[in-house]
Amino acid sequence: MKIHKILLLTALLFSMVTMAQERGERVNVRISGEGFEDFVKQVEAQTDLVIYYNSEWFSGRSFTYSGDSVEAEDAIYDVLKGSGLHFSRVGPTRLVVLPQKRLNMSLPVMAVADRGYLEEGTGEGTREGYLGVKDPQYLTGIRPEQIAQTIEVGNRGTSATRGVARVKGKLVNLETGEPVMGATMVDLESGKGSVSDQNGNITMALKPGKHSIRFSFIGMENMNVTMEVFSDGEFRVEMRPAVIALDEVQIMGEQYRDINTTDMGVERFSMNSLKQVPVFMGERDVIKISKLLPGITSAGEASVGVNVRGGNVDQNIFYINRLPVYNTSHLFGFFSAFNSDMIRDFSIYKGSVPVNYGGRLSSVFNILTRKGNNKSFTAHAGISPVSANVTAEGPIRKDHSSFLISGRSSYSDWILNQMEDPLIRDSDAFFYDFAGSVNFQPNTSNVFNVFYYQSYDKFRYSTLSDYEYANRGGSVSWENHISPALTSKVIGTSSIYRFANTDQSEISRAYTHEYMLNHNEVLAEFEWVPNMNHKIDFGSSLIFYRLDRGSVEPYGDASIRNRVDLGFEQALEGAVFISDNINVTDWLTLYAGVRYSLYTMLGPHAVMLYEEGKPKSENTIVDTLAYGKTEPISFHSGPEFRTAVNMKAGPNTSFKLSFNQMRQYLFMLSNTVTISPTDQWKLADYHIDPQSSYQVTGGFYHIFPRLGLSSSVELYYKYSKDIVEYKDGADFITSPLTETVVLQGLQNAYGAEFMLQKISGRLDGWISYTLSRSEMLVQGNNEFESINNGQSYPSNFDRPHVLNVVANYNINRRFSVGSNLVYMSGRPVTYPTSLYYINTVAFIDYYARNQFRIPDYFRMDLSFNIEGNLKADKFMHSTWSLNVYNLLGRNNPQSIYFTPNEYFIKGYAFSVIGAPIFTISWNVKLGNYESH
Repeated sequence: MKIHKILLLTALLFSMVTMAQERGERVNVRISGEGFEDFVKQVEAQTDLVIYYNSEWFSGRSFTYSGDSVEAEDAIYDVLKGSGLHFSRVGPTRLVVLPQKRLNMSLPVMAVADRGYLEEGTGEGTREGYLGVKDPQYLTGIRPEQIAQTIEVGNRGTSATRGVARVKGKLVNLETGEPVMGATMVDLESGKGSVSDQNGNITMALKPGKHSIRFSFIGMENMNVTMEVFSDGEFRVEMRPAVIALDEVQIMGEQYRDINTTDMGVERFSMNSLKQVPVFMGERDVIKISKLLPGITSAGEASVGVNVRGGNVDQNIFYINRLPVYNTSHLFGFFSAFNSDMIRDFSIYKGSVPVNYGGRLSSVFNILTRKGNNKSFTAHAGISPVSANVTAEGPIRKDHSSFLISGRSSYSDWILNQMEDPLIRDSDAFFYDFAGSVNFQPNTSNVFNVFYYQSYDKFRYSTLSDYEYANRGGSVSWENHISPALTSKVIGTSSIYRFANTDQSEISRAYTHEYMLNHNEVLAEFEWVPNMNHKIDFGSSLIFYRLDRGSVEPYGDASIRNRVDLGFEQALEGAVFISDNINVTDWLTLYAGVRYSLYTMLGPHAVMLYEEGKPKSENTIVDTLAYGKTEPISFHSGPEFRTAVNMKAGPNTSFKLSFNQMRQYLFMLSNTVTISPTDQWKLADYHIDPQSSYQVTGGFYHIFPRLGLSSSVELYYKYSKDIVEYKDGADFITSPLTETVVLQGLQNAYGAEFMLQKISGRLDGWISYTLSRSEMLVQGNNEFESINNGQSYPSNFDRPHVLNVVANYNINRRFSVGSNLVYMSGRPVTYPTSLYYINTVAFIDYYARNQFRIPDYFRMDLSFNIEGNLKADKFMHSTWSLNVYNLLGRNNPQSIYFTPNEYFIKGYAFSVIGAPIFTISWNVKLGNYESH
């Protein structure tokens, strides 16, 4: 049975599941611009409930709400959303509205009131209790500051080291148990704060005593607590999701990360923040969304990967739960290989890269999946014109362990069958991807995660070509909170990338080829907080590469191609690293780190030696060096320094400066700008040196709180050396001697990136503009070792001007409109100068490399999103998304190519999508609008 049929059947089974729920009293309520008192009267008239509140808290407020046969508590909860007020049940029929989080929580609670109606909990010395109302009339006398949640950290009678306690917390979603990344913890008295990491961990140094702490995160209710600190210790906070009134509340927590940290050139997004962005073919694609950010571009619609700050595609590494993925595309780049429904957050490091990452010159894409709901079972599913997906998650043991499985499959052949071109109509295209994880926490000190990922693509272009490529791998991680000051994380990963293709475009040259790359890695990371001003990260990693470049075999009886064995390679890459983030003063923060990397290529291997002063070719080989099994062939090592400084010029403004050094020990063999599935990864070897880069970045950041805007300007200069470039007409499958068809040179990239972002109110989105240049210089001692006569030339991905505008308008909670506008300068291309014949054979001469440009790129997209009704008691909630890709129908050339035609050369512009593409997609999830 095909994968997509299995997925659709699974989705159908989910839709048949019923879940028993406890029913409360139901009401029919309708208010429009009325006060809270009118709402209470309707609820009390239909139920036995009595609701107590302070009328002063609702002075000048009006509410609009409509609900039929909804549970009374759900109605009250919806009405109070965004008001900062909550309610608690204090008796069988009594509810009290308070300006704090509801009291019936699992965390320790101390409720203090001046009327003495607090009933103590079980046992002397405990802080557990509940609010027992003896005389409801006294409720109006409660002051907001008199009711607070108290969290104790550390042990009574234990002194903190040097008068400072290191407190470490875990922030999780109350409804799903998922960690909350990017939440802020602020000491309201001192103004000092901290931000939770990707696992929801947050660390802060506090003096012993009582502190007023606020936890906040966009999409979550603020939590104000009293934290009583005795010594080093840990705590756990469960944050409740909230729906914010569109025109009332502004949350700028994530933007203040830019002000308070040393991060530069770092982009962070949660999938929840990208729901309204227009998508192609109904697929919300994190890779395509990343191309709307400053400094990130691509070769065009049908292109794999991204180009970051003028770098090549192979200068980026993609991690999903720390598992490296070497081909991130489906259908030649039309879709990414990651199902967005399983993704929680993704970060892009393109400037200031932490020392625990390495191996690429341009960027690190770090994708994190959801851990799985450890509270209750839930499922999501969706269908678009080309694919269907389903995701299921739930607890294995509640609050202890959870699972998540996600699958996606295409059924795109019906689109190809509608095409007029018989070659396309007779073609087939299919892909699927699958991911699953198990997350369990046996105790408060240890967290384990097991993750598996697999993707597969198959494409047949009529009878001319067949392609297959696949990613497969898994990771195992163990996070151990050794103490409040020290945390360790050990990760083991294994990733395999394979491709196979058969090319019959020329019968006499038909061939088949298979390829495999295996990446195995062990990584240990430690985080140590010695005092309130330092956070030290250190660790090490070891990677073992196994690369089978495969054999090129003749295909068919008519093929005269010779068999070529491209060979087998293996190598070790290791690194040790350490960094310190230092808060020197309230306005000055420093980051300093070093990563020392080592690389060695291992035998067995045969290395060719060439005649000095002549081009490397099979005709200039003078000797051969034979290396035995695991014998070192070449060795490279060196430091990678990372530094950054953040200078705050006030609570809303900062200036930053950073230096970043990177090394890269493998690269991609590709003689075309648009990457194809047959491009090969290659290890640095005896003749080809590792690539390295040095990047300096300066930035200015400012927030306009009243306008809900954040702005940034970043200037960068990146110098790279030993960048691999290809000789004209390079062919990588006719000989295993890669050094004969490549050269290495220098790359200079520099530019300015401007960003203006709005994340609150009905209208949100961002505007980014990048002004940049990227140039190559390949200059050797001889003419055959140079490109473009030793003169500099624009790199293949040089785009001087790039403008992206993303705008989303929330009409109300059910309807929203999104739009994108993308403009890019045309990328460089090499044009022919003349055509001549020698013995009836056509020869073409060309201008200098990359001296011309294809036409500029311009595109506009539009989407309209519809949420299902907002009833609280729902088995299933659905969302419809209508999208128009390339709204103006512009023919944006993907490439320019030329063919000889008798006595002249004829040029062609190839456009992938030259008309508006209309799509509609449908997504469903168990539960109501707010369920996760």
